[in-house]
Amino acid sequence: MTQKMFVWGILVACVIMEMFLASAITDGKVIKLTNDLTFDSFSTWSPDGEKVAFFSNRSGIWDAWMMNTDGSNMVQLTEGGMTYNLKWSPCGTKIAFSWNRSGNNDVWIMNSDGSNKVQLTTSPANDLFSSWSPDGTKIGFFSDRSGNNDIWVMNSDGSNKVHLTTNPADDWGPVWSPSGDKLAFDSTRSGNRDIFVMDNDGKTQLTTNEDDDLFQDWSPDGRKIAFLSERSGKLNIGVMNSDGSNKVQLTTDMWLVESVAFSPDGKNIAFSGCPKADFTCNMDIWIMNVEGSNRMQLTTGEEFDLKPLWSLDGKKIAYTSDGNIYVITLEDEITPTPTTTATPPSGGGEAPVTTPAVNITPSPPVTPTTSPAVTPGVHVTPSTTPTPTTTSTPGPAGKIPGYEAIIAISVLLVLAYVMRLKSWIKNKKR
Repeated sequence: MTQKMFVWGILVACVIMEMFLASAITDGKVIKLTNDLTFDSFSTWSPDGEKVAFFSNRSGIWDAWMMNTDGSNMVQLTEGGMTYNLKWSPCGTKIAFSWNRSGNNDVWIMNSDGSNKVQLTTSPANDLFSSWSPDGTKIGFFSDRSGNNDIWVMNSDGSNKVHLTTNPADDWGPVWSPSGDKLAFDSTRSGNRDIFVMDNDGKTQLTTNEDDDLFQDWSPDGRKIAFLSERSGKLNIGVMNSDGSNKVQLTTDMWLVESVAFSPDGKNIAFSGCPKADFTCNMDIWIMNVEGSNRMQLTTGEEFDLKPLWSLDGKKIAYTSDGNIYVITLEDEITPTPTTTATPPSGGGEAPVTTPAVNITPSPPVTPTTSPAVTPGVHVTPSTTPTPTTTSTPGPAGKIPGYEAIIAISVLLVLAYVMRLKSWIKNKKR
């Protein structure tokens, strides 16, 4: 339990630490979309790939903003309360989000230009938006109105709210399958966090390991689910069929993985991870084939890169750095190094987990004080036209998503300890 709490503390501390630190990119092209002293966090691409919605504290509180994908035409969408977890509707005309403007968290919806804001939930409890159904007619959310977090769905106009789970444990983050007939979510009902899928036949538990398993992403065809698991004592990446069968461990050598996302064509997976089990470890952006091979590290440096998010055409990955938003344009051709085989982790509670071969292509070393050699980026300030520059210093990717933002304050002491210890280690090396 002590080890588990330590790993979770470090994970959330990484999310907080990324607000303050910068890193370097070593592959592809980078554009810096925002450039100021406030904290901007990427949230979602528009379905047509032309806009980015994000949240920022540039107005003094966490509000929703929107801009073009080159950083121009920045528009404030909300004001007067903490806004987070913005997601475009599948058709691109609406944005749903969580907002505490009424004094507690509720689910809201607005037109994609910020007009016509409608409060869909009005319970005095906390209702947190999670996902759209693929056809855009329904919204999934979770609420503590029954005393603990349960899964709910409603029509996209707020009508016909249905209470789907009533377990006394906590259920979080319902996400529709691409076909729209299933909802995946995390729950503590088994004594630790496991992944469940719910459909018309009831609830099916997909993982039963005694360590935490966290839902991350559906494959585009809905046949597989990528997840994070602590079964090896470290958060690593697994994938399984959508019925819970054929669990395969894709990484075993990472000390910590923060997030996982399938590419739109389902052939690749992007993730944020750290391979070192010490306080010099840095969270970087990686990509690999869906079976775990041809792995490549996209960013390097001494800091934290979190929460990679694919554009819908699969050619770009967005992230935030030093409180700003960046987009990596991937190279057309990537040459992997020879395959090395990872060792399967130990763990109980389920059938053995098989491990595919993993190709690792480390990025060239980068000196932290030197700007990386990259394709010219674009620095953008609010309400200005992007200005080309000759260098760019991208940094950590990520956001404080949904309900996880609420618990971030509790690990500030862990953050302070990590930063002090990391500084001590660096001084010792000198």
